[in-house]
Amino acid sequence: MGMLYGVVLGILIFTLGTVIGSFLNVVIYRTGSGVGYSGRSKCLSCGKMLTAQMLVPLFSFFFQRGRCAYCGTKLSWQYPLVETLSGALFVMVWWVTGFDPLSSGIKETSFFFLDAAIWMTLLAITVYDLRHKIIPDRFALCFALLSGLLLLFRFEQGLLSPYFLTFTGEYIPVWVDLVAGPLLALPFALLWLFSGGRVMGLGDAKLAWGIGWFLGFIGGVSAIILAFWTALIPSLILLFLSRKRFTMKSEIPFAPFLILGTLIVFVWNVDILRWVL
Repeated sequence: MGMLYGVVLGILIFTLGTVIGSFLNVVIYRTGSGVGYSGRSKCLSCGKMLTAQMLVPLFSFFFQRGRCAYCGTKLSWQYPLVETLSGALFVMVWWVTGFDPLSSGIKETSFFFLDAAIWMTLLAITVYDLRHKIIPDRFALCFALLSGLLLLFRFEQGLLSPYFLTFTGEYIPVWVDLVAGPLLALPFALLWLFSGGRVMGLGDAKLAWGIGWFLGFIGGVSAIILAFWTALIPSLILLFLSRKRFTMKSEIPFAPFLILGTLIVFVWNVDILRWVL
């Protein structure tokens, strides 16, 4: 019975995530397009309004064979990919937090939905940065605000230890986590300032601010180190395999790697500083 309940709950949480992912696609496509977030969805090619049957997450895309039911225009694979990733992230948050709607109290429920909202924002940032090589300020601000709210909530609930042990054997007061956002954003902001935006975008500094509040100082540093490590591998592969189209001056979106590092720390509680030093 316990396993059956877990499977059913996991399916329901995944389904909820795909529904949120469907709305997330609307936000991603309409951001920066001059079109508001309100109003019914319509085909981007023929402009006809979509019915409810055409908006069922995942199923509508494959039932229509990836084409608009009106004009037959091919639909972007972004739709099912974002919906699938959104559902998977909801399941990930459920697994990490141990949320159970039948037994969890207000505190556990609040943590689950705050974490889920943060990961939906990070998914939107990832997709938008891959498409446009820029992080919208509204996305970065939303992430920072949600992370700050989560940090304060953890602090208020007494879930942060008064001190935590560093790799040097010293103890740092927990208030360092409260200023972790600006501390981690500062190096990125300086890179942006002194390079004139050629080395690093200012959006990455804003993203690092949210990561600091979301994971705390130690977790945030670990996520950033992991981001540089994971970004190095595909960069070298592209450099050697596509020398004509890809050079040292080519622009690579860094936000997806920062978010990948954040995901690794969030799921496995990785402490790179302790490993390395």
